[in-house]
Amino acid sequence: MTAGMGSATDTEYEGHEVLTCYWHPALETALSCSRCGKSICTQCLVQAHVGIRCRECGKAVPMPTFDVSPSYYARAVGVGLASGIGGGILWAVVNLIFRGIPFLASLIAVGIGYSVGELISLAVNRKRGNGLAWIAGLSVALAFLVSWQIAHFRFEIVSLIFMGIGVYMAVQRVR
Repeated sequence: MTAGMGSATDTEYEGHEVLTCYWHPALETALSCSRCGKSICTQCLVQAHVGIRCRECGKAVPMPTFDVSPSYYARAVGVGLASGIGGGILWAVVNLIFRGIPFLASLIAVGIGYSVGELISLAVNRKRGNGLAWIAGLSVALAFLVSWQIAHFRFEIVSLIFMGIGVYMAVQRVR
């Protein structure tokens, strides 16, 4: 190394401010948050889809669609109970009226599943989540139990398969 090269390098840094990490003042860094501009070291940075962020700006925020508040859960339970009971009564009436037509009463389960899922989805402003999926699935099962109590039909594998399809339809509307 020549003396001229060393002095040129020293001159480059004379005009620049040495930055230190906001959380680790002993560490020098050249990185800063792309949102707030705080200096951050490699231990503190959070890689975001828009660049590097500090710990505060890089916190993961849930998507609004999946951010379900307790009031939405209360609405979902209310709508689920009402649609489960109403759907069960409808299912029982169809079972009693069309008892001789095979599979028709079981097909009602698919419509009830879709309707329960859609009603819960509308009640919670199209929010989605696993908790809502459980509520929707249990509501279809409630409809099945209500219809069974009223119509006293036999448990057949076909009825259970269609109930499973109804549960699947309801869950897919809110998950």
